[in-house]
Amino acid sequence: MRAATYHDGNGAHSAGATGAEATALSDLISTSPAVRQSIRILVADDERILRDSCASVLNADGYHVTTTGRGREALDLLQTRVFDIVLLDLYMSDVPGMELLRTALGTHPDTIAIVITGKPSVESSLEVLRAGATDYLPKPFTGTQLQIMVGRAAHAVIVARETRAQESSRPAGGNSDKVLLLGTAPPFRAAIEQARKVAPTNASVFITGESGAGKELIAQFIHAHSHRNARPLIAVNCAALPEPLLESEMFGHVKGAFTGAIRDKAGLLEMANGGTLFLDELIEMATPIQAKLLRVIQDGVVRRVGSENTDAVINTRFIAATNRDPAPAGAARRYPPPGSVFSRALLARAPGWEGNAADLDEGGDVGAARLSVARECARAAERDRARGRAARAGGQCVARRPAVHRRCRRGARAKCRGG
Repeated sequence: MRAATYHDGNGAHSAGATGAEATALSDLISTSPAVRQSIRILVADDERILRDSCASVLNADGYHVTTTGRGREALDLLQTRVFDIVLLDLYMSDVPGMELLRTALGTHPDTIAIVITGKPSVESSLEVLRAGATDYLPKPFTGTQLQIMVGRAAHAVIVARETRAQESSRPAGGNSDKVLLLGTAPPFRAAIEQARKVAPTNASVFITGESGAGKELIAQFIHAHSHRNARPLIAVNCAALPEPLLESEMFGHVKGAFTGAIRDKAGLLEMANGGTLFLDELIEMATPIQAKLLRVIQDGVVRRVGSENTDAVINTRFIAATNRDPAPAGAARRYPPPGSVFSRALLARAPGWEGNAADLDEGGDVGAARLSVARECARAAERDRARGRAARAGGQCVARRPAVHRRCRRGARAKCRGG
């Protein structure tokens, strides 16, 4: 297999992976040769050497590749044929790349568009991403970068096909197995509406809210209403595991990486390939693990603990949650704030019980009992807070009274039984 080697318009030179490296990387992308052959890719670029190099790498990986160096021809192809993945040059000579992008997505919304350009800028990258492009690849790039990016896009195509097949197999009028959240309180409805809007995208999501507010339910709702619902949602509590064990659980390990590692083990990142990984209490994750996670989010490449090589290429959506405010938590430390790996994620907030008290009436007598108990707990908590503020003002130290909340729980059980 030839390396993707070319000169860009500025005379810069870029060499792709060697044949052995490229073959090994191709093996890490978990798609069969028959499936790859069914994935149709269009490469539209007016630089012949780059176009032929891309086609060489992708053909060797087993994809069905079509190339063109003219914008008008690319426009006709996009209007008359269906492509799963398109690689478009942003600055074609006769047709603007943005017009090609809009045509590709307007004709076939499921098409995954990757924009390549020799004149990268923040403004152009934001423009193409807002227009619907999945990724942005500046020139020069290596064959390995191309393989990873197209491999992740191909995996997204496969997952979308599985989801469509799953939905079409449901009987007409049959019940959906998607997560259904019931509630009428305005804060709750606003949170669900926000989750519904972000679900069809591939954007990472950072959910904040107090304990018990239903952050994991919102994560399940987002996954169930996404095009990844045919693949699993895997949850991990970052606060429940010590740092070495959390790293091994997330990234996996190779045999002999540490005492007790008697075999190779895939991590949760690999298990969530094609699906969603839910990171609960992300704020508790150690900074070194966050740095490794950031690399995975950026490149889709996983290296297991103790490994010297790339072990997997993944396409995973990330949803994180915390019951604390990340900004103040990070301000008190000397390293980047926890959750910085999600600094560009969409932020959602799960409303607490105070905002959803009206929904507790929906359950009849049981709902009324829970509402009564919730109000009693809220009043007890407020008394505790007021008592604590007064004690601190007087220089005293007063502990909270868990007995009050135990009585609340006992009262809930009694009222639910009709006592």
